[in-house]
Amino acid sequence: MKFPIRAAIYSTALLGTTACTSVWAAWPNDKPIELVVGFSAGGETDVLARTLAPFMQKHLSDTANIVVVNKPGASGAIANAYVQRASKDGYTVAMVNTPPMNFMPLVQSTPYDPDQFALIGRVVSDPTLLVVRDDSPYKTLKELVAAVKAKPESVSIGQNGLGSNGGVALNILMLESGASFTEVPFAGTGQSKVALMGGHVDMIFASHTAVPNPAGEQKKLRILGQFVEERAPMLPNVPTAKEEGFDVVVPSDRGLAVDKGVPTDVRDKLQAALEAALKDPGFLEAAKSFSAILAYKPGPAWQKDIDDAKAPLTKLAAELKQNGRAPAQ
Repeated sequence: MKFPIRAAIYSTALLGTTACTSVWAAWPNDKPIELVVGFSAGGETDVLARTLAPFMQKHLSDTANIVVVNKPGASGAIANAYVQRASKDGYTVAMVNTPPMNFMPLVQSTPYDPDQFALIGRVVSDPTLLVVRDDSPYKTLKELVAAVKAKPESVSIGQNGLGSNGGVALNILMLESGASFTEVPFAGTGQSKVALMGGHVDMIFASHTAVPNPAGEQKKLRILGQFVEERAPMLPNVPTAKEEGFDVVVPSDRGLAVDKGVPTDVRDKLQAALEAALKDPGFLEAAKSFSAILAYKPGPAWQKDIDDAKAPLTKLAAELKQNGRAPAQ
C-alpha cells in the first residue's frame, strides 16, 4: 500500500509543478501589464510611456496588452512603492526617473528601496541645462560662478524641486563651486519658464525637452551650460559643466524597471521587447518630438551609470542634512 500512496503524492506534486509552469508560460498574455508612471497624465514621462507601450506589447506577443497607470506624487515615490509591493509576476512595470529614484532615499525615508529594482533598460537621457534670457550678462558658467562667489545670492535660479535633475544639479554645483545662488523652487518647468521670461528669476535649470528651441521662445532664451558627461549631439556648441571646471553630471534619465523578485526570464523578455520597440520604424515615427534624447541602454549598463553617480549624490545628501536643508521625514 505504501507504493500507491507515494505514487499519488508524486503525481500530485508533478501536477502542481505543471500547473505552475503553465501559469508562467501564459505571461504576458493572460492579463494586462501595468506600466506605472509616477507623474500626472500629459507630462513628459507619461507621454513617453504612452508612446512606447503599444510597441512594447507588439514585440512581446500578439496578444500582450500594456496599460499605462498614473500614480503621481512624491517625486515618483508613490509609483515606485506600488510596483515593489505588487506581485512579482512581471505584470507590473515601473517607468522610473533618475535622479529622483536614487537620490530621494538618500535624504529622506521613502516607501521603496532603489536597490530592489532590476533595471530593464534606459529609454531616454535628457540633458540638464542652465537656461538664461538672451540678454543675460553672463556668457559662460565659469563667469557666472565667479560673479556669484564675489557677491553671494545675487543670482536667482529656478528649479523643479530638490529631487529633480535641476534641483540636484544646482545643489551639486553650489557644493562643488562654493558659489551660493538663490534657489527658487517651482512645481514644473512650465511655471519656471514663465518666471524666467517675465524676469522674475535670472535663470532656470530645465531639461532639453522643455526648451528644444531656446531662440524660438516668445522671449529669446540661451543655454549657458549643459550638465552631462559629454556635449549632447543636438547641442554641439554648448560647453558642459565639466569643461568649465565643475564636475556636475546630472542627466534626466527615464526607463523601465521591475522588482528584483520578478523571474529573470521575464525580465529578459521585457528587455528584448524594449530594445526591439525602440528600433521599430513605427515607434521612431511616433517619437519624433523627443527623438533627440532617445538613448537606449540595457539594464546592467544603466545600473552602472547610476552606481557611478552615487558618490556625488551621497556627498550632497550629507551636506543637506548637516545644514538642515533635507526634506522632513
